[in-house]
Amino acid sequence: MSKGAGTAKTVTNTEPPAFQLPYLTKGMERAEDLYNATGPNYFPGQTYVDFSPQTNAALTAAENRALTGSPLLQQSQNELLKQAQGQYLTPTSNPFIQDLYNQMAGDVTAGVQSQFSKAGRLGSGANQEVLAGALGDLATQVYAPNYQMERQNMQNALMAAPQMAQTDYDDIYRLRQVGAEREGLQEAALADAMNRYQYQQMLPYEKLRNYQAATGGSYGQTSTTMQPLQRNIGAGLLSGGLAGAEIGSMLGMTNPAFAIGGGLLGALM
Repeated sequence: MSKGAGTAKTVTNTEPPAFQLPYLTKGMERAEDLYNATGPNYFPGQTYVDFSPQTNAALTAAENRALTGSPLLQQSQNELLKQAQGQYLTPTSNPFIQDLYNQMAGDVTAGVQSQFSKAGRLGSGANQEVLAGALGDLATQVYAPNYQMERQNMQNALMAAPQMAQTDYDDIYRLRQVGAEREGLQEAALADAMNRYQYQQMLPYEKLRNYQAATGGSYGQTSTTMQPLQRNIGAGLLSGGLAGAEIGSMLGMTNPAFAIGGGLLGALM
């Protein structure tokens, strides 16, 4: 039979080699100096690139063009609007076709009048009727094709109107692109300022991590081992009894009390 007899505590210290100690001491002192220093510092200059003069000039020119628009586009839209409204359908809208008709009408009138003059009927009702018919036929021959052509132009203008109207947004889109580029530079400047601010906020923590990494290595260690102790009562009684009897024999006594006392003492040990 055995019984617990407490624990045995063993402490073991392991130190770095002697040749390494000066370097470790120097390294930790240097880590302390770095930790207490003001650095590391953020890059002192701006971390984004300003627009070059050429880019600024190009952006300004594009902005002005987008705001004022193209005179060619405005003129094209005005002409397209006239065609879509049918302003060229009347004979008077085309001076060239009007001149052609007047010239041809003069020839027709001269011919008709000459014939009735030879017949002695110039100015008669028949004369006026024939002249009016001839001029009417001439107007149909001259103006009808022009009217039909302008109707086709009008139809084409109506078909092209949506696309032409869409071109108004081209200038708006260009202006938006210019604004986006300028905003991009402002965003870069803002990011630069935010990064600098964030760097200063995190600098103490970064320095602490670096300091701990430099000084927290496994350069030596101390280990403690706790070992429980066990007592064998039977073996203690036997060994104690034998020891007690031997002591009694040495004293010339045969009293068994020596053996009993030695056994009890051995059990407690």
